[in-house]
Amino acid sequence: MELHQLYLTKNLCYVKGSIMTPRGVMVHSTGANNPRLGRYVGPDDGLLGSGNNHWNTPLPGGQQVCVHAFIGKLKDGRVATYQTLPWNYVGWHAGGGPKGSANRLGYIGFEICEDGLNDGVYFAAVYREAVELTAHLCKTFALDPLANGVVICHAEGAQRGIASHHADVLHWFPKFGRTMNDFRREVRQTLDRGGV
Repeated sequence: MELHQLYLTKNLCYVKGSIMTPRGVMVHSTGANNPRLGRYVGPDDGLLGSGNNHWNTPLPGGQQVCVHAFIGKLKDGRVATYQTLPWNYVGWHAGGGPKGSANRLGYIGFEICEDGLNDGVYFAAVYREAVELTAHLCKTFALDPLANGVVICHAEGAQRGIASHHADVLHWFPKFGRTMNDFRREVRQTLDRGGV
């Protein structure tokens, strides 16, 4: 895992700075064909590349959105992770459902930058990065990735009634033969091998 940190200090979510106790991880994907981290994270730190539409603004696109991290391509094409909020800040990533909001229930949320959803090499790289990031978070906060509801995607959050109705990442992972159960198992295997 290649982990960098660039907090979205102008985003109102960061400014509000509500504290939570991390109890789970929610995996998202961006829903747009743009794998470049510089599209979402800014300003450019020399690795990201420039982007004029990043989320380091009070309300990106006029919306209350902010995640704890993004996974995608640096300007040189390498895949990396950028932490954009402190892990223990309440994020604005899940919306809500009839049983509440994963945001306030202690879920750390990260986005995987989508491409055209047809590049197996890119998928393998960001999937592995996501597994390693999730293993790192599980290790840091003593979370069991195989426990019920600890590691979920946005679509699973919606099914549980704690997130808005989104398809990510179940619209992407199966295209390359992966499920969230596979993902959780690989996170557990990474922890068992002493990774991260």
